[in-house]
Order: sequence, then structure tokens, then C-alpha cells
Amino acid sequence: MQDYLFAYGTLRPGLTPPSVRPLVARLHWIGAGSAPGRLYDLGAYPGAIFDPAAETQIAGGVFALPEDAASLLKQLDDYEGFSAADNANSLFVRFRVAVRLADRREIGCWAYGYNREVEQASLIVGGDYAKCVIK
Repeated sequence: MQDYLFAYGTLRPGLTPPSVRPLVARLHWIGAGSAPGRLYDLGAYPGAIFDPAAETQIAGGVFALPEDAASLLKQLDDYEGFSAADNANSLFVRFRVAVRLADRREIGCWAYGYNREVEQASLIVGGDYAKCVIK
């Protein structure tokens, strides 16, 4: 079964730091997509709070994972500060979200949701980190 990743921030091509570019280069672009929730500016990166009941959308891209998806996800987990053994203390938590593609199809994807409070963060209006950092 094919696994997918929804990337909305620094895992998106063009926004990826040099340290994880080789990992992101192994992902296969499927298309633009969005998921319900809110996106916050945390300075060097964004944080998504996914919420199926939200009226706002988080914009990003859907990528097919390679055959060795488990190995690649473990490396991405390390980058995102996610530990499956310690969800409560992870900076981001990886879980599945429903993402709507531009052609209106819905696809289940892995995504990294921010796992901290966002009171001090600024909401990214429009939910697209790429538009926030590329001017």
C-alpha cells in the first residue's frame, strides 16, 4: 500500500533546509493539497494545528513516500522532533490527516502537527507558509 506525506512547511521543496534536502528529494510529488486547521508562524518554521472542524485550511503538498517509507519517516521524525515513544514531549507529532487534492480527491497522509501551545505565535492568514516566507 502506498504511503503519503502532507508537507506544509520546511519539508516543502524550496523551503527545505540543507540538512534535510536529501530526504525531501526522495519524495515523489503528487500535487497541491489542503487540510482543515490553522497554521502558525513559529519563527524559523510553521506549526500546524489540524482540526477537521476548522473552517480554515492549511496549504501544502502531497508526496508519495518511497518503498522504504518506514526508514525515511524515522529520519523525518528525528528532524521534526517526534518520538513515537514519547508523544507528550515531542515538538511535533506525526499522525494521519485527510488531505483534499486540487482535483477534489481526498487522500490519507502522514503529517506533522505542532505539539505545543500557540498563544504566542502569529496565525498565518490564508494557511500557506510558502506565501509567508517567499516575498
